[in-house]
Amino acid sequence: MEFAAVGYDGREFGFLVQKGLEYHNLKSQMNLQQRIPLSDIYKREEDFSADLADNLDALSVGSFEDPEIESNVGTRRADIVAVGEDGPLVVENQFGKADWDHWGRLEAYARLKKATVAVLVAEEFEELMIVTCNLRNEDSAISWYLIQVQTNAHKELSFHHVVRPAIDIQTEKRAEGGYSKFWTPIREGDGLFGGKPVLIRNDGYISETTRGVEVCLHLTNHQCYIRLWIRGKNRLERRDKVKELFRESNYEYKDRDTATYATLIFPVLDKGRKDQEAWPEMRKKLVTMGTDIYNKINESEA
Repeated sequence: MEFAAVGYDGREFGFLVQKGLEYHNLKSQMNLQQRIPLSDIYKREEDFSADLADNLDALSVGSFEDPEIESNVGTRRADIVAVGEDGPLVVENQFGKADWDHWGRLEAYARLKKATVAVLVAEEFEELMIVTCNLRNEDSAISWYLIQVQTNAHKELSFHHVVRPAIDIQTEKRAEGGYSKFWTPIREGDGLFGGKPVLIRNDGYISETTRGVEVCLHLTNHQCYIRLWIRGKNRLERRDKVKELFRESNYEYKDRDTATYATLIFPVLDKGRKDQEAWPEMRKKLVTMGTDIYNKINESEA
């Protein structure tokens, strides 16, 4: 039996198998990722905005916090407005292909909010919009982004920059600062949350995962807290089992579920990045509490 490779034709690839004078085309068994529309997960764009506001780091456009959804801008409302050290972030999102109405809203909201970063998130962009966004980045102090969101059959989301500033000013400024001073003592330690240094651009949280539950130590400008992320079809049931582990503890916590995640938030201190004199106390409480929560989950059947 002889095999001859068949070239890639844009749709599939396979092999020609010679059996006597007869050839058969056999498809390869490669499992290719199947995409589904964002609307298969979220009924409304507002629901997507709520999830995205809790995961702004996924956009990779800078460090922002205190996101507000449906934020008032004159008589209209922006999907998401968040606060950054260099200025506000404005995000507009849309199911399917981005249209010029959403682009126009983004331009208006970004200028009225005096944003430093403006982002349009959609599943597809036309060529003229891509060209227009690139031109905006050449003549504007605002950093403009077109970001494609893709969803696979497992209801997992990924984000891809279609247009970004030629020089990503937000990222460059953070990269110049090196590593996060807040997390360095923790990462240099031998404890559960020890590990590689944390870049300043990623200094919003560090995490460890056990039994499918991600335990995140979070830091914002004004507070620090612990957040548990639980994924999967049975995430709500598993979240309730995790809650049972802390019913009789002194920890305060609250639910904050999204369309794709179940989460629990444990407040630690109403002090944050700007309260440097309190950093030692914040680190100690975050690590002590985070380790205790991690161990309870790890030792349980939750």
